[in-house]
Amino acid sequence: MRKIVIVDDDPHMSRLMRTLFELEGFEVVIARRYQDILPVIQQARPDAVLMDVRVQGKETLDVVRRMRQEPELTNIPVVMTSGMDYQRQCLEAGANCFLLKPFIPDEMVRTIGTLLGTTK
Repeated sequence: MRKIVIVDDDPHMSRLMRTLFELEGFEVVIARRYQDILPVIQQARPDAVLMDVRVQGKETLDVVRRMRQEPELTNIPVVMTSGMDYQRQCLEAGANCFLLKPFIPDEMVRTIGTLLGTTK
């Protein structure tokens, strides 16, 4: 089973994403607190990470940079999301993709599927 870590401090958004990805056959792990993000990713070893640019008022770009420095995490695809256009900053930090909110849920699933090579 494929596994995804969803990083978002908005309980409604993380619940929606959990449901969406579970329907697609993913095991879903949620990280809602900033300090939990990297430990959750290290423990879960997901196939992909969906991460909001801001969690608990802190930017998560440094988390992506740290992931890219750790050999066991460096190849995990990361999709960043935000209501503001952070595309350049996210890609420079090492994210594979950026989606501007609000996005269409199917677009998110397709994006993750493309990154994992499993698009139908």
